Order: sequence, then C-alpha cells, then structure tokens
Amino acid sequence: MVPKKKTKCFEIQRSAILNLEFLKFDVLDSDNAKNLRQKNLQDATFMGNLEEKKVSIEFLSKSGCYIVNTTLWACTNDWVVFKENQRIPVKSIRRVEF
Repeated sequence: MVPKKKTKCFEIQRSAILNLEFLKFDVLDSDNAKNLRQKNLQDATFMGNLEEKKVSIEFLSKSGCYIVNTTLWACTNDWVVFKENQRIPVKSIRRVEF
C-alpha cells in the first residue's frame, strides 16, 4: 500500500487524533490495495489484542499526513479503534507497518 504521491508525514500522539478532521473519500484507489489494508488492519488488531504489540499507521486527514504508533483494539470495515474509544476511519489509512 504505497501512496502515489510522496507526502511528508508527521508523527502524532494518539490523544491528538481527536482534534483532526478526516477526508470523505478513500485515500487508496485500487481494490487490491484496499483489501490488503483491511487484512493488515485485522492482523494488527490480532497482534494488539493477543501480543500487545504496537504498529505504525500512516493516515491522511484534512490537515495532512500523520503516523501514529499504537496498539489496535478493534477494527471494523469502517473504523480502527484505539484505547479510550479514539478512532480513525479505515478509508483514511494509507499504510500499516508491523
């Protein structure tokens, strides 16, 4: 899941995600990339719940590109959920790194 454009991404604390506004469209174009993203998110959720491992999630908001290093607690088709019910829309996520 590599983005077409090289955009400088900034690290963000999980608690600061609440202050962001997210885009209405999916940041990935192809169905293959979207399927891979969903699989990676499910794997990351498994790692977070059973092994308590953190992952890096690169995502876009209206104000730019960010990377958060955290543990995933849950993942649906629409949302990735972290501690304290903080969440990111799946369609905003460009990449998941283990």
